[in-house]
Amino acid sequence: LATALYYEGKFTQGIPMYGTERRGAPVVSFLRVGEERINERDLVHEPDMVIVLDPLLGKSVPVTEGLKKGGMVLINHPRGGRDTGLGGDFNVSSVDATNIALEEIGRPITNTAILGAFAKVTGSVSLESLERAINEQWKGRIAEMNINAVRKAYEQTNAPVDVSDLPPQKVETKPGELNVSSWRVYTPVLDKDKCIGCMRCYILCPEVAISMVDKKAVINYKHCKGCGVCTEECPVDAIDFVQETI
Repeated sequence: LATALYYEGKFTQGIPMYGTERRGAPVVSFLRVGEERINERDLVHEPDMVIVLDPLLGKSVPVTEGLKKGGMVLINHPRGGRDTGLGGDFNVSSVDATNIALEEIGRPITNTAILGAFAKVTGSVSLESLERAINEQWKGRIAEMNINAVRKAYEQTNAPVDVSDLPPQKVETKPGELNVSSWRVYTPVLDKDKCIGCMRCYILCPEVAISMVDKKAVINYKHCKGCGVCTEECPVDAIDFVQETI
């Protein structure tokens, strides 16, 4: 996005911030855009807009914290803005970026699809500039898939709606109580009749979310992040990978 805005003559500054978390863990990045050179080097504490790539992130992270009054939230969500669980003195626009990414890219990677939605709701960047930036990053089929995702998201983005009459989100997670199940896009579903008790999933699960009970695997969904290792490693295909619904 910063590159696309730069192509349109804007000054931009992108600030990623992340640690050593496994893929799927909440991360954050910041973007400043202006008509003049940007000298500030701090994080953005009071944004004009917040983009949320995970529809369930608001359950564990205060995603609208610091958002300016009258600001905008663009969220990856299968429902309209008033059905996202967000409320406050701002507007909400939504787009089902996960399904768009699955259809066009084949993986639930939503960060390019959401760019099309950003272009639609803000009008601050053109699809042509976004496509140019994508072609700068990738080539061939990969670039084509991502451009298709951007275009589809642009067409399917829901118009912003006022949510000032809705209650603000509440995040009450205490240290050690974070439910990481909201990080997953797919859920492993075990068929116990097929399970042969080989313990392969139990041994290889990186989150220790699988135990053995009566020589059968049992999945602790509170700790399962949906990495898919168990599904891939099961020798008898006893574990299906089913897309989460909201």
